[in-house]
Order: sequence, then structure tokens, then C-alpha cells
Amino acid sequence: MRPRQVLGQLLAVGILLLLGCVRAADKLETPTPGALTVRAIEFPGSEGEMPGHLYEPGGSVPLPGVLVLHTSAGPGPNLEAFAKRLAAEGYVTLTPDFFALHDFGPDGRTDHPLILKDLDGALEYVASHPRVDRTRLGAVGFSFGGRVAVILAATRPERIRAAVSYYAVTSHPHLGGVLSGRAARAEPLPARVQAIRAPLLIHHGEADVNVPVEQARLLHRAMLAAGKSSSLYTYPGADHLFNFSIGPDVRFDPAAAELSWDRTLRFLDRYLKTGR
Repeated sequence: MRPRQVLGQLLAVGILLLLGCVRAADKLETPTPGALTVRAIEFPGSEGEMPGHLYEPGGSVPLPGVLVLHTSAGPGPNLEAFAKRLAAEGYVTLTPDFFALHDFGPDGRTDHPLILKDLDGALEYVASHPRVDRTRLGAVGFSFGGRVAVILAATRPERIRAAVSYYAVTSHPHLGGVLSGRAARAEPLPARVQAIRAPLLIHHGEADVNVPVEQARLLHRAMLAAGKSSSLYTYPGADHLFNFSIGPDVRFDPAAAELSWDRTLRFLDRYLKTGR
């Protein structure tokens, strides 16, 4: 065989090997569909190590990190199912348990400094995860957790790039009735919106008997008046916890649940994946 032919064959083999390496690297950097790791974790909180669950998709590419924040009933199967579903879409999600080490009673936990410090610990934990791009962090919360998500956006504006609030209390005085404990002294969310930099997505059922839909409208108006980015969607006939389908007090509205999920996913994809 002539030297020129040998050289040509060696060059061809080298190119094939190089392409194989590139394809292998591409395969390594692509999240594995269906592969999802779920771990019970602990993170530093205000009074010790706080528990939670971490959901991580397969693969090795950096991903956005999202806190998924529970209702006043604490974490449960509905919350974990939401966090798992969101992780399957390419997010590292964390569901902290803010009530694990504290016993405030229902009137004592609203905006409590210990819970807010726990919230900072959860945010730092997910931000420090090796799979998480710490410049792409968000929060999604339900009822109690929805209010906490907005507070986090206001107290950590340099960290939170997108926040989603489901059927949260915006202003306790506007609820009417007799208020007690920390709820009576809680600062209405409109007083906090000036500090928020992240866009906010709000979901609320129009038939919510626990937290009237006007609470969502109040927050939305305050955000717009402050020149902030806010999107509000209300759902006719939907009650409080309309997207929770498991448990003894189910008020599940499947159409509203799926529509709000689609809107939440598009919102998070827009602000945490594309950076717009």
C-alpha cells in the first residue's frame, strides 16, 4: 500500500474516533429521560438540620433549581408529586419541611422569622447543589407556601429569578374577621413588592372559600402599580387547593389543575431556561 493511501486511511480512522468521542460527550451531557433521583436530605435551618426531599433529573448538564413550598398542612403527597413532575421537566426541585422542628400553632407561624431563616437555608442548599446553576433559581408555593414564595422573591431579589404563587393570602386584614397571633401583625404583601425583581405568576380559584380570589387581584394590582412583572390567572368554579388530588379534603379541579400546570411550566421555562 502506498504511503499516501496509508495516511488517508489513518486520517479517516482519526476522524471517526473523534466523532465517536463527540457523540459520547453529547450523550453524557444530555439529561436521561425518565431517570430521576429522589433523596431525603437535610439542610441547615434556624434551629438545626431541617428535612426535605430533593428531586434530580438524570444527566450532568447544569439545571435551574426550584423550591416547591408546602401549605399550612405541611408537606404531603400532592406537594411531592408536583416537585417530581417538575423535576422530570428538567429542574432540580427541593421540598423543605418548615414545620419539622417548630411548633408555632396555626396563628403563630405566619411570616415567622424562624421559617424565613429556614427558607434561606433551603435556597442556599439548592443553589449549592452541583447540578444547579445558581443564577437560575425560582420558587413555587401553595397557599401558605405561595405567600412564602412571594416573600422570598422580596427578601432575596438578587437570587430569585421567577416566583409562582398559588391561592395565597396577600393581606390578612383584607380577609375580614378577627385576626390573632402573627397573622394580625403580618405585613401585607403589597408592602413588599417594591423589592421584587423577579416576574410573578399568580393562580387562584374564583370559588375559593378559604382565601377569596380578591386576595390574588390585590397582589397583582400592587405588582403592576409598582412597575413589576405580574401575570394573574383565575379559574372559574375552582376552590382552594384546586390542583391537589390526594387526601381527605380533595377539591380537585382537573381542568384548572392541568391548565395552571401548563402555564407554570411555560413561565418557569421562559424565565429559568431561556433567560428572557
